[in-house]
Amino acid sequence: MNWFIAKIVFKIEGKNQEFIQFDEQLRLLDAVNEDLALEMAHQFGLMQQDEVVDHVNGKLFWKFIGVTEINYLGEITNGTEVHCQINEPLNVSNYISLALAKAEGLKQRKLVC
Repeated sequence: MNWFIAKIVFKIEGKNQEFIQFDEQLRLLDAVNEDLALEMAHQFGLMQQDEVVDHVNGKLFWKFIGVTEINYLGEITNGTEVHCQINEPLNVSNYISLALAKAEGLKQRKLVC
């Protein structure tokens, strides 16, 4: 199997939006080559355009913008890296504190279950 990961971008549109929002989705695709994976990602984007009602009964639309990234993953095995992001925070202490708080929150969630 040839696995690829694609980033598909949608613009979230609605009348009552205070801020412009974009939904960036990472999708796994099994394709024979990169060209087919790109076409599949594009088709997923078109098919996933949607309309929902938000918490104040306003309509929100997910408008497909495009496929902005496609990366070959090869064979997927346990521990395969699917995403990497390097951060350069202005406040390193806050970044580390937030990361530790998120990690602790996941641990606590597991203890409750």
